[in-house]
Amino acid sequence: MSDLGNQLNRLLGARHELDLTRLSGTAGLLLARLHADPDPIFLRTVLALPRTRKSVSAVAMIVHYMLRDALEARRLGLDELYLLFLATLFVLIIDDHMDTRLDPRRDPVHEVEAYAHALLRSCETGTLHHDDFIVEYITRLTSRLRAYPSFTVYGAIYQEALTAMLDGMLEEYRLRSPHATDFDHYMRYASHSVGTTMGLTVSLILLDDRQLHGQIDRLLVVFDIVAAIIRFSNDIRSYERELAEGKFSSLQLAAKKYGIELDQVNFNQHDILRIIRAMMIAEAYDLRDCIPYISSQGSVFEGVIINTVLGVVTLYEEADFDTLPLSQT
Repeated sequence: MSDLGNQLNRLLGARHELDLTRLSGTAGLLLARLHADPDPIFLRTVLALPRTRKSVSAVAMIVHYMLRDALEARRLGLDELYLLFLATLFVLIIDDHMDTRLDPRRDPVHEVEAYAHALLRSCETGTLHHDDFIVEYITRLTSRLRAYPSFTVYGAIYQEALTAMLDGMLEEYRLRSPHATDFDHYMRYASHSVGTTMGLTVSLILLDDRQLHGQIDRLLVVFDIVAAIIRFSNDIRSYERELAEGKFSSLQLAAKKYGIELDQVNFNQHDILRIIRAMMIAEAYDLRDCIPYISSQGSVFEGVIINTVLGVVTLYEEADFDTLPLSQT
């Protein structure tokens, strides 16, 4: 585990470390289930997007780690784990679509907004058949989640999380220059675009922990902290790629906020990384202080939150989802 991962582990107290050197047996079962799923839309969608296709093994590893404590406590099984796997894959699918298939010079923002609104309406209405395979993917996944009793409790939060994720991605699509926004505005939308709130809400539905519904305000604060940590971690990992693609990230905006001119960013990367890592650790302290204010059955959901942070940050310290080398043995 990296130094940052060790620091987060000491702060948050995860019960297990994430082994990123080989594919776990449970992760392998998720991959097999994707290929054997009687509804072909899920595999078809994944295979249609090259970056997502390369990410499948890493996603399986992360979702297994997220729900490991819940699996050991027998609060859910492989069926539920598979649905979280599909939900997490969707985050990468829509991000891949926005990044690689759309171009603001060719695809105007209002058309992309209309696409996002159609996707959200389809999930709300449960319309299962679409010409667009990405819309059909998330609609069919949402239909499977509706079969769980807790969807009646957490379904509205799920829809809000999906909306916030798409709104965050749309805002990123609108703004392609660090001169167009500032750090605080960027974090308000960019933290949602990483999709962690959607993943955590899906976990709530699958765990069927009704007592957490009375703690929604506290949970949403925790979700925002988790999203900020993972956004910072993602931006540190993807900084050079984003620059090559003509985009920007929190690193450049943090530099601007703290008085480093944009044309001097490449000469001050070490200082900027220190700033971002310090922000991540500050958020982790806030998370540690907030977690005692929520109470799930058997403290299982607190473990999901901690594992989500440590798992994704550990991954980003090593690679992107689509570049992580995993041994199959």
